[in-house]
Amino acid sequence: MNKPNSDACDDENGNCKVCGHPFDPHLVIAYDSNDLAKGGEMRCQVVDCDCFQTLSFDLSDKGWTKKLNSLLKPPS
Repeated sequence: MNKPNSDACDDENGNCKVCGHPFDPHLVIAYDSNDLAKGGEMRCQVVDCDCFQTLSFDLSDKGWTKKLNSLLKPPS
C-alpha cells in the first residue's frame, strides 16, 4: 500500500486539498516552461472558486523532468 504524498495538491480521492473540488478541472501553469525551477501556480476552474496555490516543481527525478519538459514544449 502506498503512503499518501503530503506534498500533493490533491487528496487520496482526487479532490483539491485547498477547496475540495475535484482536482481534474484545476489548471497548473508553469511560470516559464523553459525553466521549471521558477515554479508555477494552480487555479481551480470551478465558477466562483477562488482556489489559488503557488507551486514549486521537484526537478530531482531527471526522468520525470524530461517527460514533463517534452509535454510543455510545443510540437515542432
